[in-house]
Amino acid sequence: MGRLYIIGATNAGNLSVNLQFSDNTSQTVNIGDFIRSHPHPQYNKYLDEKNFRRFKLENGNIVWGKNWDLIFPVEKLHTGSLVEKKVASYPVSNRLIPGVAEDEAPEYK
Repeated sequence: MGRLYIIGATNAGNLSVNLQFSDNTSQTVNIGDFIRSHPHPQYNKYLDEKNFRRFKLENGNIVWGKNWDLIFPVEKLHTGSLVEKKVASYPVSNRLIPGVAEDEAPEYK
């Protein structure tokens, strides 16, 4: 497959865009989630729907602002999410579980 690029974009509402890619796939991406999780004066203005709708396609990318204030890697947009989902991890103790025989208890490492 050649270079992946965006061939079409439409506003999907709620700070989301529907993107069509050169590999004949499409994806709806919530850009607002990224902006809210990465606050910055340069990005925050795009939380206003009026400013958000002013995106354009340039060189196979979706961009906001005259000087590309906001731009994302096409490969990341292709996945459908710009925000990493955090997985909580909790320490596990080596204690026995009450009411379970020692040889039946799961082993924690």
